[in-house]
Amino acid sequence: MKSTGKQQADAGRAADEHAVELWGRVINGFEVTNRRIHGAINERFSLSEAEVQVLLNLHRQPDFRAPMAQLARAASFSTGGFTKLADKLTQRGFVSRAACPDDRRVTFLEFTPEGRRLADELTGLAARLTREAFIDVLGQDTAEVMAEAMSELVRANTPPDDQGSAVTLPR
Repeated sequence: MKSTGKQQADAGRAADEHAVELWGRVINGFEVTNRRIHGAINERFSLSEAEVQVLLNLHRQPDFRAPMAQLARAASFSTGGFTKLADKLTQRGFVSRAACPDDRRVTFLEFTPEGRRLADELTGLAARLTREAFIDVLGQDTAEVMAEAMSELVRANTPPDDQGSAVTLPR
């Protein structure tokens, strides 16, 4: 029995709807989980998602300091937008700026003692919440596969001229 043009169109439409639904499920799962994690973090520390991302990234850096441009790329911020965020974190006493001794164009962001204590607590809470809302729900193996799949999407979908700014977080 030959399929009709209508049957082929219906099959194509069903495949399209399934593809969109798959991506929607990924996005919904991420958004709900991310809201849960960041809601608990915000309740405890009164930090925005962007502030949390910068503090956690800075906490993973050698000597707890990094060039502002690197942190801006990691947070997907423009330089100007990141400067405002760095100003806010500086005003709150969590970070300070330091000139690079080798290159006057580079400014480092580094923790103050208070910021380091906050980042230690924040990292602990973020780890606990991530385990509860992500790893414990999916299991360690599935969480690892999912994280690697997301890293592959970053690699595959970052334009070639922007490859240097794609950030892969340490494992």
